[in-house]
Amino acid sequence: MFAQSPSPISCLVLIFTAFTALLPLSAAPPVLPPPQTQADPTSPAGAYRSAPAPAQENRPSPAEKPSGTDAPLPSLMAGEGDYILSAGDTLDLMVYKEPDLNMRSKIARDGRVQLPLLGEVKVVGMSVREAQEHIRKLLNADYVVDPQVYLNIVSYTQRKFTIIGQVTRPGSYELQGTESLGILEAIGMAGGFSRIADTRNITVKRSVDGKTQTIKVNTKKLEDPHGGSFDVLPGDIITVGESWY
Repeated sequence: MFAQSPSPISCLVLIFTAFTALLPLSAAPPVLPPPQTQADPTSPAGAYRSAPAPAQENRPSPAEKPSGTDAPLPSLMAGEGDYILSAGDTLDLMVYKEPDLNMRSKIARDGRVQLPLLGEVKVVGMSVREAQEHIRKLLNADYVVDPQVYLNIVSYTQRKFTIIGQVTRPGSYELQGTESLGILEAIGMAGGFSRIADTRNITVKRSVDGKTQTIKVNTKKLEDPHGGSFDVLPGDIITVGESWY
């Protein structure tokens, strides 16, 4: 008896079964690319957004920077130019576009100050404005053509006056800075006249160029608006006399 041959359908089933057996059981998941940082639309192509750069310090341009020795010299303030220089005052000298001449110097006891090129120059008894002009003329005479000079007081010497006699609080008092002080104000600092003071008999002893001068002052006249004034200077010794009636 002959064996029965397989049908065409059975052959197709066998071929499909053999083909599927050759395939892997499961496919590996696709590999995804790493996430990318969003590009800054204002940056060049391919650049990524990063932390903002620190703000730059606002610095003046070269034109805004101080010009050093070319900067204009300051002007004397109101009242400063009228101050009378005394021994012990410390001065700053500045000359426009001449930095080698700029210096700080203290007025010696003989009234002189040591300055570049000029050596010792006497300035005591002059106002700041007068001393400034005096130095300018000395420099202009032999050293600098038409110099621009500025003189500034860095510190003042101890400026005291003494008041004795018929006042409430006799003693020594200090003059402040460049302020002028009238004799009536000085007496007010000492508490005013005593009950027996003679307001017409005030004596002021003052040293001028090493010599002592005695000045008589009638403060009764100074109380009048048109009676004038009398300013106290450092070193003055004021004596208020006593009334005998």
